[in-house]
Amino acid sequence: MDLLILMQNRALPLLLLTLFLILNVVFLIGIWKRRLHFSKGFLMFASALAFLLMTSSVILIMFTMFIGYNQ
Repeated sequence: MDLLILMQNRALPLLLLTLFLILNVVFLIGIWKRRLHFSKGFLMFASALAFLLMTSSVILIMFTMFIGYNQ
């Protein structure tokens, strides 16, 4: 199948997952720019959580694109 057709058919889930991924990246950048104001424990927890959520979002994007739901 053509990749563009797959993306058009699954636009809403891909849009939501991509938005979630972008929000996690912005959150991680924001945390690290103000890292002097936060404790090391919070930085480690927030960073680990953000990386976990970004990884799961990328995995879900790949699942939606290539395995996904049938029409």
